[in-house]
Amino acid sequence: MGRGYRYHQTIYHEGLNLQKTIGANSKNELRYKVEIQMNQWNERWNRKIEADNKKMLAEQKRAEKAEIARNNEKAIMYAEQMTNDAVSIQNQLDSLLINDLNFDKIDFEMLKDHNEYPVSYPNKPSMIPDAREPQRSDEIFNPKPGLFVKLSKNKLAQFNSENDNNYKQAHDKWFQIDQNNKALNNKMEEDYQKKVVEWENGKKEYIDRQNEHNKGVDEFKESVKNGDSDAVDEYIEMLLDKIDIPLEYERGHKIGYTSENKNVIVDAFFPTIDIMPKLKSVSYVKSRQEFKESFYSDNQVSKKYDNVVYQLALLYLNRIFSVNKEFNLFDAVVLNGMVNTIDKSTGNETVACILSVRVNREKFESLNLSSIDAKTWFRSVKGVAAANIANVTPVQPIQVLDKDDERFIEGYSVIDSINEGVNLAAIDWKDFENLINEVFGQEFSANGGEVKITQASRDGGVDAVAFDPDPIRGGKIVIQAKRYTNVVGVSAVRDLYGTLMNEGAMKGILVTTSYFGNDAYDFANGKPIQLIDGGQLLGLLEKHGHKARIDLKEAKMILNETK
Repeated sequence: MGRGYRYHQTIYHEGLNLQKTIGANSKNELRYKVEIQMNQWNERWNRKIEADNKKMLAEQKRAEKAEIARNNEKAIMYAEQMTNDAVSIQNQLDSLLINDLNFDKIDFEMLKDHNEYPVSYPNKPSMIPDAREPQRSDEIFNPKPGLFVKLSKNKLAQFNSENDNNYKQAHDKWFQIDQNNKALNNKMEEDYQKKVVEWENGKKEYIDRQNEHNKGVDEFKESVKNGDSDAVDEYIEMLLDKIDIPLEYERGHKIGYTSENKNVIVDAFFPTIDIMPKLKSVSYVKSRQEFKESFYSDNQVSKKYDNVVYQLALLYLNRIFSVNKEFNLFDAVVLNGMVNTIDKSTGNETVACILSVRVNREKFESLNLSSIDAKTWFRSVKGVAAANIANVTPVQPIQVLDKDDERFIEGYSVIDSINEGVNLAAIDWKDFENLINEVFGQEFSANGGEVKITQASRDGGVDAVAFDPDPIRGGKIVIQAKRYTNVVGVSAVRDLYGTLMNEGAMKGILVTTSYFGNDAYDFANGKPIQLIDGGQLLGLLEKHGHKARIDLKEAKMILNETK
């Protein structure tokens, strides 16, 4: 029910006001997981910005319509375009599932960075060539003396002195230029060598980061392959985030994979009916210079919404089950369709579950999704949803996801009679009996009910009977509890069902500190049986003001030592 990691990092997204602590077994994997989560948040943030921008554009379009209407030709073209757009989006909504069947799988090699270092190698500077050093024997410094100079010894000496001086000046000038050029060349060479060193260091850092990224991808893939819960959750979320839905609403997913029972629970946020496009067509009335809009009826929109929701359910499941084609990790998926809505009784914002379905891998893989009717399929697998899903009537999820709760491995206080830090999966059967009695007593007492414990079987479980006074859904309820450290199989559910029938009860509840196997869920499906695993038990405790922890590995060690 959880695991420890060597490395942790808490990340934030200011725009979405989200926070998450990510764990991994290596720095590279942690770095890559952080990168994945930030990319997912940034995609959500970009979708939100895009939706806000579309709203602004819609306002601008409404202002432009009056101007367009004054020009008959433009107005006719505008009406045709609006009609085409309306038809196009309706066609997309009708074909959500079909259009997503050939979605792009996640290629881990494509996630790696194989790009070359993007910075060009420094250009070698063009050095200033060496100027020729003047020589005393150069012709320019040895002009032929005139006749009168030759005839005068003094004039000849003066003539030669002037030539010597010209040579000296020229050589001094050359020497100064040569020194300056050498200094400039040395400076250019130094600068060039610095740029080369900087380039080489930059390339090394780039390749190091690239190798760390690619190593993180490999470690992430290996974690998914090994069934690491966080890695599998993030991998599934990557697949779901790529779904293209032509409706503007706040999307999001919560995923919980448990390797012990090879089960995945996904809370996926669905659209509500109020954002469904209602526009059918637009025409232009020349005589009145105005646009006439035709809309779908409420009944038509409601049917379309149903079709969209059930298509989305299959679409989500198809993407989730695709993970098995490479990794073979789970046998069943529970999908809870959630919506952000308004609680009509309070007027406050709330989150409601509008559908819940549990699907076995074998049965799902036998479906022909290209020809299926989504709603008919949903009913055939006994999915839970209101008769009119558009009314946002909340339903009870088949399994509850509480993935963000880290109490499984961290010590929290439990009910008053239990010391802080005690592992529920390892406590004495009497303490567990009292714990179950008290928490269900608090649960049922809110409606005037009561819970009575039957004689304990001393096998680490609890048998109790609850009496719910509600005249419609109430009656006798049989409760059994299993303080287990292993997966609870179908035999325990069969036993409960037998007790339920013998007692003439209207419902049976089986609660465990562990998980239920897929065969247990299969047997319970369609029967008046509720399965509450360790995570839901902790949630029930917290609902009534108590906190606890469950650590199955620790419990196994403790129980083995006491044998």
